[in-house]
Amino acid sequence: MKKLLSFAFVASLCLSLFATDIFNYVPLSGNIKNYTRTDYTIASKFGNYFRTPNVKIVKSFNNLGKEVESSELTPKDTVINKITTAYDVRGNITEQAGFNSDNELVWKSVVSYKNNLKADVSEYDAKGTLKGKIIYAYDNGKLVDETGYDGDGALIWKNVSKYSETGALASVCEYNADGSLFAKVVYTYTDDGKTDTITTYQNLSKESKQQVFRYGSNGLLSEITTYTADKVVCNRLVLKYDSANNVIKVSEYEVSEKFGTTCNDLVAQSDFSYQF
Repeated sequence: MKKLLSFAFVASLCLSLFATDIFNYVPLSGNIKNYTRTDYTIASKFGNYFRTPNVKIVKSFNNLGKEVESSELTPKDTVINKITTAYDVRGNITEQAGFNSDNELVWKSVVSYKNNLKADVSEYDAKGTLKGKIIYAYDNGKLVDETGYDGDGALIWKNVSKYSETGALASVCEYNADGSLFAKVVYTYTDDGKTDTITTYQNLSKESKQQVFRYGSNGLLSEITTYTADKVVCNRLVLKYDSANNVIKVSEYEVSEKFGTTCNDLVAQSDFSYQF
């Protein structure tokens, strides 16, 4: 789980299953009360794959479909940590709180709004000490600037967003505290508005990767394929759905040239189950 004041965009050059919230790209279908995601580690023995449960994530929703609680558990259902979320009457997040395995408060984030737009997020530790703040700026209702500060008000990072003529997010430039560019992310979209590609340029390493989103004939996202700067596939996320069009399995493959051929090695997998 990620706290609100974590670095606003830390891009993996090859998209990782365990670092990806697939529901950023695939909407939930139906009146879901909660779902459980079980992450597995993969081992290969004598040419066969074996998977072992690693961690469970349980997310619960209110009657409006808003996430109200997210818990991380061991494979034996022992709680590791928990995040709760509160909303105002408009459905805006007003507060999030993180708890440890003993249900003790570890951190709390408080969100304020102006003209129904998120103005800032303040994060406090268990004693109520301010640990950091994000301030948001807009242009014609579009988020154009996110600036992160520590608890003493010192600048940590800044994100600058730009948009296309149609109003879609076109790019995000992420800067270090000294104003130097950390990374740039460029977005393109399909004709019907779905995410088509996400290209990440890392300034420090001078490397880049492109994630290509592939959709089936039913319009559902079927795969996210990651390419190196040389247009070589290095990673694949493959999605499977149930009859209600909810994701039930995501498999991650590392792709490389081995033994004179292209190999797709299963390296991680997640299963999803739902309660309605």
